[in-house]
Amino acid sequence: MKLNTLSLPLAALCLPIGLLAQAPFDIALIGDTPYGVAAEPRFERVIADINRQNVEFTVHIGDTKSGSTRCDDSHYTRVLNWFNSFQKPLLYSVGDNEWTDCMRTNNGAYNPLDRLAMVRKTLFATNMSLGQRPIPLIKQSADPKYALYVENSMLVKAPVVFATIHVPGSNNNLEYKLNQGPANPFYDQDKEFQARNAANIVWLRQAFKTAKDTKSLGLMIFIQANVFEAFFEEVVGSTRSGYEEFVSVLRSETKAFAGEVVLVSGDTHYMRVDKPLTDLYPACTAATGPCKPFEAALDARGARVLNFTRVEVPGSADVHWALCHIRPNERNLFQFEFMIMPAAAVTAGPSAVVTQPGSTTAVTTVDSNGLLTLDGSQSNTTNGGDLSYSWSSAQGYPVAGLTRGDTATPTFQFVLRGTYQVALTVTDRTGATSTSAVTVRYQ
Repeated sequence: MKLNTLSLPLAALCLPIGLLAQAPFDIALIGDTPYGVAAEPRFERVIADINRQNVEFTVHIGDTKSGSTRCDDSHYTRVLNWFNSFQKPLLYSVGDNEWTDCMRTNNGAYNPLDRLAMVRKTLFATNMSLGQRPIPLIKQSADPKYALYVENSMLVKAPVVFATIHVPGSNNNLEYKLNQGPANPFYDQDKEFQARNAANIVWLRQAFKTAKDTKSLGLMIFIQANVFEAFFEEVVGSTRSGYEEFVSVLRSETKAFAGEVVLVSGDTHYMRVDKPLTDLYPACTAATGPCKPFEAALDARGARVLNFTRVEVPGSADVHWALCHIRPNERNLFQFEFMIMPAAAVTAGPSAVVTQPGSTTAVTTVDSNGLLTLDGSQSNTTNGGDLSYSWSSAQGYPVAGLTRGDTATPTFQFVLRGTYQVALTVTDRTGATSTSAVTVRYQ
């Protein structure tokens, strides 16, 4: 028989594996997307493509924005809307771009811990998954000692246990002392890292225990960080790897587990399926002092942990997705393929594009004087020739003052605080037109 629910209550975890569903099923894996306004339409095409497939659920491993775009509240609401456009359940593991990097000037110079609180409030408000058909998840936060860690979750769908663990890039927020060169004004002496890392280790061990208790054939773990090639990130000012303990426990628990273990991650934007974990790699060569990562040729890194597989999802400019086949009755329980999205058809005629001057994205936050300059010069047409520009306030929204409205770079003047929408219409030499609108918040 086939299990109707994707998640089981804790009381059901002791059921013999023979009483649980053993039918094959598929899941979708995504992450490190969308990176910037230009990638958003492509990400929405990925969502539509996944919605057409017969997958049980989707997992986004983190990084819902690039490291150079703003961390405004509106971003997290937009992510929630994207996630809830998936027709099936969606699980989410938090990345570094959503919070640790938000103190950067081009991110809005936010306190990262404030942004992490916003992530938790917006995207982990209940014990259910996201998506149009949410399902109950086992949450670490059910234990009062770990009530803060609402993002660490588990799902049992026989014969596999799935676990999200909050392990982001940027050295896992350990010794994050530098902000792209200057000192990080929000550095907290590693208090956040130490508490979360301790919770993560407990949850990692619990995931393996659950897999053993349920006699599961496999365990799939979702994190955002690349704990192999990016094991030690000295650029943030650190002296030790933020992944040492996590990798050490992962290694020992995997070796003691009879089934297959898959770590799904991202961060370095290189899609791959491989077996990099060995007795010696990754690790620091000494337990104390500045970390010197173990380095050796690929075939000289010690005994390979053969029941471990790493999957890195497509990300950044590679706006595609990975499909995982779970096949309980075949030699390889986990089977993977990358679902490469075909190029979007080029629309004939003009295309209106609105950005910030000198950028590829539109910044829609008004300055203290109520002024906002936009740029339509990246608009284009397949018909050749010059474009004419016409800017306006969108119908149904308050009207903003406008100067240079027939040029590529107009300036809008906002007097009353509120939400506006401004539109650009471009016309090419054939008379064909295209319109693009952006929402502006004057707070």
